[in-house]
Amino acid sequence: MKYASRKYIDLILEVSSKWASWDPPHPIKVGDYGTIDKATGRFEKDGNIYDDPNLSFVRDHQPEILPPEEKMVFTSQTAQTHEFNLGPEVTIPGIAEASIKGQWKFKSGKTGAVLVIAQPRSSLISGNASALFKTLLDLDLPHLKDKFLVTETVACPAYGLYLSNKTDDTISLALLASTPLPIPVISAGGSIEAKWYSQTGAGVFRHGCAPLGPGQSYSFTPLFVIKRLRKRGTFGWRGRGAPEEEGEQENLELEDADKPWAPLDEDGEEEPFEDPVYD
Repeated sequence: MKYASRKYIDLILEVSSKWASWDPPHPIKVGDYGTIDKATGRFEKDGNIYDDPNLSFVRDHQPEILPPEEKMVFTSQTAQTHEFNLGPEVTIPGIAEASIKGQWKFKSGKTGAVLVIAQPRSSLISGNASALFKTLLDLDLPHLKDKFLVTETVACPAYGLYLSNKTDDTISLALLASTPLPIPVISAGGSIEAKWYSQTGAGVFRHGCAPLGPGQSYSFTPLFVIKRLRKRGTFGWRGRGAPEEEGEQENLELEDADKPWAPLDEDGEEEPFEDPVYD
């Protein structure tokens, strides 16, 4: 599929309200700013506000790192989640103890996506974030104008993603540890090696693992949140008798990042736009 990455990002954004990365090993950090490639959906970094010597005030708004969760699983609306069951004839060491496992069935003729994240940890601009955003907008710096700003990232030590190929697929995924312990239980001896067990179909399966446990590496960024750095006037309704204060107002908030493409078909192609016809 020519536009596989864009279609995957579109499907996961719909169910997670976060921007997905087709290439989770590619580093993305809170404070990065840049553009979105329309053809691929990839975030193209221009810089980071925390590295800019002209923006020293941002150091008072360091990202907050939240405690990790056990897992996140996102399934597009064109896929169905099923109980993990490989049948009695299949014996895989560690399957019974795996805390992250599942099966998904995809509809024929439809493109679906699944994203599984192990021990995700969010980092985000919090605290007095509104003051930071307002200052950035008030400065109206040319190199930040209309750029997308990463305000939150979801990093993890292990992820698996799958994009179906419009076939009647059923896939199985499980994250296996190298010890008989359930994955959330970390021994005092250190990290646990992990690997993905998969039975996948004709679509694209991408995955990665780093050691789980104390000092584990959050090497992957499968999800992030971006906002648009745009300062503009907004106009309220000015009907007959409307009070003057309901007129022009200044918008000093970051805008949610809109997708830079039209609605996509099952192949990730933009659907043609037709002007409405009125009788």
